[in-house]
Amino acid sequence: MERLLSTLERRFGRYAPAHIIWWLVGLSAIVYFICLTRPELTEAFVLDGNAIKSGEVWRLVTFLFMPWSISGGMLGPIWTLMGLLFLYTIGNSLEQQWGTFRFDAFYFLAAIGTIASALLVGPVTNFFIDQALLLAFAIEFPDYEILIYFVLPVRMRWIGLLTAAFLVWQFISGDWPARAGIAVAVGTLLLFCGEALRSRLQGKARISSRGRARTQFRTAAAMPVRIRVCALCGKSEKDDPRMEFRICDCVEKCGGKATEYCIEHARAH
Repeated sequence: MERLLSTLERRFGRYAPAHIIWWLVGLSAIVYFICLTRPELTEAFVLDGNAIKSGEVWRLVTFLFMPWSISGGMLGPIWTLMGLLFLYTIGNSLEQQWGTFRFDAFYFLAAIGTIASALLVGPVTNFFIDQALLLAFAIEFPDYEILIYFVLPVRMRWIGLLTAAFLVWQFISGDWPARAGIAVAVGTLLLFCGEALRSRLQGKARISSRGRARTQFRTAAAMPVRIRVCALCGKSEKDDPRMEFRICDCVEKCGGKATEYCIEHARAH
């Protein structure tokens, strides 16, 4: 999967729209306001296969912006704002970690799979897509801390475990649309994060002895920081700290050897 994604990114990465998380968060805030002030319109945004077949095709897009809950009062908008800010943090961090093309591919593949499942088994919400994003964030940034109720610090690894347990329970006890949504979300997650998850579960946590950990830390501290350099143009992070790099090991151009390129030459080399 990693090699396929690298190939697709080289060919089509330049066409990937950047910062789609901004649109998701902004439009979700607008839809929340509409549903809060006009509750009778909420049903019109839901991903309902029968309604889509009858001509209400806008549901193929609007379901992506549905808030998880429509709660009024003073705290409702506050909790929604916090949720949207957290969603932005997740999406923006993953896009910086993976690159724009991979983040877009992750989200669009999960959305298309959710639409297909809704047409087959019944209405499915965007909730499970957001849960897949959260799990991907927990895999990529397990030590990131959030404050529960602004007080209790919890690392994302534990949030991820609780989310995974919740999805298992939902899959067992939920209806078929929920199961289909979970299957799509988990399948997409494993396609994009399977290797990272495997490496997290396997090995690096096995080095648990304090002596070995100290030795590893001292060795890493003594090593100079590696500067990333493009193999074609010679530009490095010193020239532009914001420059993105990719590693390719294709047989045709790189001879199967892992070679580092700046994002421009990674797409065109």
